[in-house]
Amino acid sequence: MTTATGTTATAPCGFVFGASGDRFAKVADRAARSLRAASPGIPIDIYTDSPVDESAYDMVHALDKSWFRPKFEALLRSRFERTVYLDVDIVVVGDISDIFEVLERFDVALAHVQNRNQKFARKTWRKPIPNAFPQFNGGLLGIRRSPEVTEMLMECIAALEAGEPKDQPVLRELIYDSSLRVATLPPEYNSRDRALWQHGSSRLTAPRVLHASRFMRFKNGQPITPEQLYGRAFMRHVKNLLAEDRTLNPDATGYVPRPYDLGGRLGNLFKIKRG
Repeated sequence: MTTATGTTATAPCGFVFGASGDRFAKVADRAARSLRAASPGIPIDIYTDSPVDESAYDMVHALDKSWFRPKFEALLRSRFERTVYLDVDIVVVGDISDIFEVLERFDVALAHVQNRNQKFARKTWRKPIPNAFPQFNGGLLGIRRSPEVTEMLMECIAALEAGEPKDQPVLRELIYDSSLRVATLPPEYNSRDRALWQHGSSRLTAPRVLHASRFMRFKNGQPITPEQLYGRAFMRHVKNLLAEDRTLNPDATGYVPRPYDLGGRLGNLFKIKRG
Protein backbone atom coordinates (compact mmCIF):
# COMPACT_ATOMS: atom_id res chain seq x y z
CA MET A 1 0.00 0.00 0.00
CA THR A 2 1.14 3.53 -0.79
CA THR A 3 -0.24 6.75 0.58
CA ALA A 4 -0.34 8.95 -2.49
CA THR A 5 1.00 12.48 -2.51
CA GLY A 6 0.95 14.61 -5.62
CA THR A 7 0.64 13.11 -9.09
CA THR A 8 0.73 9.33 -9.52
CA ALA A 9 1.63 7.41 -12.65
CA THR A 10 -1.20 5.98 -14.73
CA ALA A 11 -1.90 2.26 -14.90
CA PRO A 12 -4.05 0.24 -17.33
CA CYS A 13 -6.96 -0.59 -15.02
CA GLY A 14 -8.05 -0.59 -11.40
CA PHE A 15 -10.87 -0.21 -8.90
CA VAL A 16 -11.56 2.94 -6.89
CA PHE A 17 -13.67 3.83 -3.86
CA GLY A 18 -14.66 7.25 -2.54
CA ALA A 19 -15.42 7.71 1.16
CA SER A 20 -16.17 10.94 3.00
CA GLY A 21 -16.44 10.56 6.77
CA ASP A 22 -15.29 7.92 9.25
CA ARG A 23 -18.38 5.75 8.94
CA PHE A 24 -18.13 5.49 5.17
CA ALA A 25 -14.38 4.86 5.35
CA LYS A 26 -14.84 1.95 7.75
CA VAL A 27 -17.47 0.35 5.54
CA ALA A 28 -15.19 0.91 2.52
CA ASP A 29 -12.50 -1.23 4.15
CA ARG A 30 -14.89 -4.19 4.26
CA ALA A 31 -15.98 -3.61 0.65
CA ALA A 32 -12.36 -3.43 -0.52
CA ARG A 33 -11.42 -6.65 1.24
CA SER A 34 -14.33 -8.48 -0.36
CA LEU A 35 -13.35 -7.07 -3.76
CA ARG A 36 -9.74 -8.16 -3.30
CA ALA A 37 -10.84 -11.71 -2.50
CA ALA A 38 -13.20 -11.90 -5.48
CA SER A 39 -11.01 -10.15 -8.08
CA PRO A 40 -7.40 -10.61 -6.95
CA GLY A 41 -4.41 -9.05 -8.67
CA ILE A 42 -6.06 -5.76 -9.67
CA PRO A 43 -5.14 -2.50 -7.90
CA ILE A 44 -7.66 -0.96 -5.50
CA ASP A 45 -7.41 2.74 -4.55
CA ILE A 46 -9.50 4.87 -2.23
CA TYR A 47 -10.07 8.63 -2.13
CA THR A 48 -11.01 9.65 1.40
CA ASP A 49 -10.80 12.28 4.12
CA SER A 50 -10.74 9.75 6.97
CA PRO A 51 -8.42 7.07 8.33
CA VAL A 52 -8.71 3.68 6.63
CA ASP A 53 -7.18 0.22 6.94
CA GLU A 54 -4.36 0.91 4.50
CA SER A 55 -3.65 -2.80 4.03
CA ALA A 56 -6.94 -3.07 2.09
CA TYR A 57 -5.72 -0.75 -0.69
CA ASP A 58 -2.87 -0.27 -3.11
CA MET A 59 -2.99 3.50 -2.76
CA VAL A 60 -4.79 5.87 -0.39
CA HIS A 61 -5.47 9.36 -1.77
CA ALA A 62 -6.62 12.35 0.26
CA LEU A 63 -9.81 13.94 -1.04
CA ASP A 64 -9.41 17.51 -2.24
CA LYS A 65 -13.05 18.16 -1.39
CA SER A 66 -15.17 16.49 1.28
CA TRP A 67 -18.75 16.35 0.03
CA PHE A 68 -21.62 13.94 -0.44
CA ARG A 69 -20.45 12.55 -3.82
CA PRO A 70 -16.74 11.70 -3.47
CA LYS A 71 -17.09 9.18 -6.29
CA PHE A 72 -16.76 11.92 -8.90
CA GLU A 73 -13.41 13.03 -7.54
CA ALA A 74 -12.32 9.39 -7.38
CA LEU A 75 -13.28 8.88 -11.03
CA LEU A 76 -11.75 12.13 -12.28
CA ARG A 77 -8.48 11.70 -10.37
CA SER A 78 -8.16 7.97 -10.99
CA ARG A 79 -4.66 6.92 -12.04
CA PHE A 80 -6.15 4.19 -14.25
CA GLU A 81 -6.96 4.35 -17.94
CA ARG A 82 -9.95 2.09 -17.27
CA THR A 83 -11.58 2.58 -13.88
CA VAL A 84 -14.37 0.79 -12.06
CA TYR A 85 -15.81 2.79 -9.17
CA LEU A 86 -17.81 1.05 -6.43
CA ASP A 87 -19.92 2.48 -3.62
CA VAL A 88 -18.82 1.47 -0.14
CA ASP A 89 -22.13 -0.23 0.75
CA ILE A 90 -21.35 -3.29 -1.33
CA VAL A 91 -19.98 -6.77 -0.76
CA VAL A 92 -18.35 -8.43 -3.76
CA VAL A 93 -18.89 -12.18 -3.88
CA GLY A 94 -17.88 -13.00 -7.49
CA ASP A 95 -15.20 -11.90 -9.94
CA ILE A 96 -16.05 -8.66 -11.76
CA SER A 97 -12.68 -8.06 -13.42
CA ASP A 98 -14.14 -8.74 -16.87
CA ILE A 99 -15.70 -5.26 -16.75
CA PHE A 100 -12.24 -3.99 -17.71
CA GLU A 101 -12.37 -6.06 -20.90
CA VAL A 102 -15.72 -4.45 -21.72
CA LEU A 103 -14.14 -1.02 -21.19
CA GLU A 104 -11.62 -1.76 -23.93
CA ARG A 105 -14.53 -1.38 -26.38
CA PHE A 106 -16.98 0.86 -24.51
CA ASP A 107 -16.70 4.25 -22.81
CA VAL A 108 -19.01 3.62 -19.86
CA ALA A 109 -20.31 0.49 -18.13
CA LEU A 110 -23.23 0.45 -15.65
CA ALA A 111 -26.20 -1.67 -14.60
CA HIS A 112 -29.80 -0.46 -14.64
CA VAL A 113 -31.70 0.54 -11.54
CA GLN A 114 -33.67 -2.60 -10.67
CA ASN A 115 -36.67 -1.37 -8.66
CA ARG A 116 -37.81 1.06 -11.31
CA ASN A 117 -41.39 1.54 -10.13
CA GLN A 118 -40.25 3.62 -7.17
CA LYS A 119 -40.43 7.41 -7.16
CA PHE A 120 -36.66 7.97 -7.15
CA ALA A 121 -36.20 5.77 -10.23
CA ARG A 122 -38.81 7.70 -12.24
CA LYS A 123 -37.32 11.10 -11.46
CA THR A 124 -35.93 13.04 -14.40
CA TRP A 125 -33.58 16.02 -14.51
CA ARG A 126 -34.27 18.69 -17.15
CA LYS A 127 -36.51 16.83 -19.58
CA PRO A 128 -38.47 13.59 -19.98
CA ILE A 129 -36.53 10.49 -21.03
CA PRO A 130 -38.20 7.42 -22.56
CA ASN A 131 -39.02 4.63 -20.12
CA ALA A 132 -37.09 2.29 -22.40
CA PHE A 133 -33.93 4.16 -21.30
CA PRO A 134 -34.19 3.95 -17.50
CA GLN A 135 -31.82 5.22 -14.84
CA PHE A 136 -28.53 3.46 -14.27
CA ASN A 137 -27.41 2.71 -10.74
CA GLY A 138 -24.37 4.86 -10.03
CA GLY A 139 -23.05 2.60 -7.29
CA LEU A 140 -20.93 0.66 -9.77
CA LEU A 141 -19.62 2.74 -12.63
CA GLY A 142 -16.93 1.78 -15.11
CA ILE A 143 -15.29 4.37 -17.37
CA ARG A 144 -12.59 4.54 -19.99
CA ARG A 145 -10.59 7.75 -19.75
CA SER A 146 -11.42 10.21 -22.54
CA PRO A 147 -12.27 13.91 -22.91
CA GLU A 148 -15.93 13.00 -23.54
CA VAL A 149 -16.21 10.95 -20.36
CA THR A 150 -14.48 13.68 -18.35
CA GLU A 151 -16.91 16.25 -19.73
CA MET A 152 -19.88 14.10 -18.69
CA LEU A 153 -18.54 13.73 -15.15
CA MET A 154 -17.86 17.46 -14.89
CA GLU A 155 -21.40 18.26 -16.07
CA CYS A 156 -22.80 15.94 -13.43
CA ILE A 157 -20.72 17.63 -10.72
CA ALA A 158 -21.96 21.04 -11.89
CA ALA A 159 -25.57 19.88 -11.62
CA LEU A 160 -25.03 18.56 -8.10
CA GLU A 161 -23.24 21.71 -7.00
CA ALA A 162 -26.15 23.73 -8.41
CA GLY A 163 -28.54 21.91 -6.09
CA GLU A 164 -29.63 18.73 -7.89
CA PRO A 165 -29.85 16.21 -5.00
CA LYS A 166 -29.31 12.96 -6.92
CA ASP A 167 -26.79 12.03 -9.58
CA GLN A 168 -28.69 9.17 -11.28
CA PRO A 169 -31.29 11.34 -13.09
CA VAL A 170 -28.45 13.58 -14.26
CA LEU A 171 -26.33 10.67 -15.49
CA ARG A 172 -29.35 9.23 -17.28
CA GLU A 173 -29.94 12.40 -19.29
CA LEU A 174 -26.28 13.09 -19.97
CA ILE A 175 -25.70 9.56 -21.23
CA TYR A 176 -28.91 9.61 -23.27
CA ASP A 177 -27.86 12.82 -25.04
CA SER A 178 -24.26 11.74 -25.55
CA SER A 179 -22.47 9.75 -28.24
CA LEU A 180 -20.71 7.64 -25.61
CA ARG A 181 -20.65 3.90 -26.16
CA VAL A 182 -22.47 2.45 -23.16
CA ALA A 183 -22.20 -1.16 -21.99
CA THR A 184 -25.26 -2.08 -19.92
CA LEU A 185 -24.12 -4.62 -17.36
CA PRO A 186 -26.44 -7.48 -16.32
CA PRO A 187 -28.06 -7.23 -12.88
CA GLU A 188 -25.68 -9.68 -11.20
CA TYR A 189 -22.93 -7.04 -11.43
CA ASN A 190 -24.88 -4.70 -9.16
CA SER A 191 -27.54 -6.62 -7.27
CA ARG A 192 -29.81 -4.19 -5.45
CA ASP A 193 -32.78 -6.59 -5.16
CA ARG A 194 -32.17 -10.11 -3.97
CA ALA A 195 -35.57 -11.41 -5.11
CA LEU A 196 -34.24 -12.65 -8.46
CA TRP A 197 -31.77 -14.99 -6.78
CA GLN A 198 -33.90 -15.75 -3.74
CA HIS A 199 -36.41 -17.37 -6.07
CA GLY A 200 -33.99 -18.72 -8.68
CA SER A 201 -32.10 -21.89 -9.47
CA SER A 202 -28.69 -22.36 -11.08
CA ARG A 203 -30.26 -21.55 -14.44
CA LEU A 204 -29.49 -17.99 -13.33
CA THR A 205 -25.96 -16.64 -13.23
CA ALA A 206 -24.96 -15.91 -9.65
CA PRO A 207 -24.82 -12.39 -8.19
CA ARG A 208 -21.32 -10.87 -8.22
CA VAL A 209 -21.99 -7.70 -6.23
CA LEU A 210 -24.44 -7.40 -3.33
CA HIS A 211 -25.36 -3.74 -2.96
CA ALA A 212 -27.57 -2.49 -0.13
CA SER A 213 -27.70 0.77 1.81
CA ARG A 214 -28.27 -1.36 4.91
CA PHE A 215 -24.66 -2.50 4.67
CA MET A 216 -23.97 0.88 6.28
CA ARG A 217 -25.42 -0.42 9.55
CA PHE A 218 -23.11 -1.49 12.36
CA LYS A 219 -23.30 -4.23 14.97
CA ASN A 220 -20.83 -4.42 17.85
CA GLY A 221 -18.78 -1.70 16.21
CA GLN A 222 -18.44 -3.46 12.85
CA PRO A 223 -20.39 -3.20 9.59
CA ILE A 224 -23.08 -5.87 9.47
CA THR A 225 -22.32 -8.95 7.41
CA PRO A 226 -24.32 -10.31 4.45
CA GLU A 227 -25.45 -13.16 6.70
CA GLN A 228 -26.77 -10.67 9.25
CA LEU A 229 -28.54 -8.67 6.56
CA TYR A 230 -29.90 -11.40 4.29
CA GLY A 231 -29.84 -14.47 6.49
CA ARG A 232 -27.63 -17.55 6.46
CA ALA A 233 -29.97 -19.56 4.24
CA PHE A 234 -29.86 -16.98 1.45
CA MET A 235 -26.09 -16.57 1.61
CA ARG A 236 -25.66 -20.35 1.54
CA HIS A 237 -27.81 -20.37 -1.59
CA VAL A 238 -25.66 -17.61 -3.13
CA LYS A 239 -22.52 -19.60 -2.36
CA ASN A 240 -24.00 -22.62 -4.13
CA LEU A 241 -25.03 -20.49 -7.12
CA LEU A 242 -21.50 -19.11 -7.38
CA ALA A 243 -20.03 -22.60 -7.32
CA GLU A 244 -22.32 -23.75 -10.14
CA ASP A 245 -22.13 -20.60 -12.30
CA ARG A 246 -20.56 -21.74 -15.57
CA THR A 247 -19.63 -18.16 -16.48
CA LEU A 248 -17.36 -18.17 -13.43
CA ASN A 249 -16.50 -21.87 -13.34
CA PRO A 250 -16.67 -23.59 -16.74
CA ASP A 251 -16.19 -26.99 -15.09
CA ALA A 252 -19.28 -26.67 -12.91
CA THR A 253 -21.51 -29.70 -13.35
CA GLY A 254 -23.90 -29.58 -10.39
CA TYR A 255 -27.40 -28.22 -10.07
CA VAL A 256 -28.80 -25.78 -7.52
CA PRO A 257 -32.60 -25.98 -7.16
CA ARG A 258 -34.83 -23.04 -6.44
CA PRO A 259 -35.04 -22.52 -2.67
CA TYR A 260 -38.79 -23.06 -2.78
CA ASP A 261 -38.20 -26.47 -4.36
CA LEU A 262 -36.18 -27.59 -1.37
CA GLY A 263 -39.27 -27.95 0.77
CA GLY A 264 -39.07 -28.54 4.49
CA ARG A 265 -37.56 -26.06 6.89
CA LEU A 266 -35.11 -24.36 4.51
CA GLY A 267 -37.73 -23.80 1.83
CA ASN A 268 -40.06 -22.32 4.41
CA LEU A 269 -37.34 -19.91 5.58
CA PHE A 270 -37.12 -18.49 2.06
CA LYS A 271 -40.89 -18.21 1.85
CA ILE A 272 -41.30 -16.19 5.02
CA LYS A 273 -38.12 -14.05 5.15
CA ARG A 274 -38.46 -10.61 3.62
CA GLY A 275 -36.42 -7.42 3.45
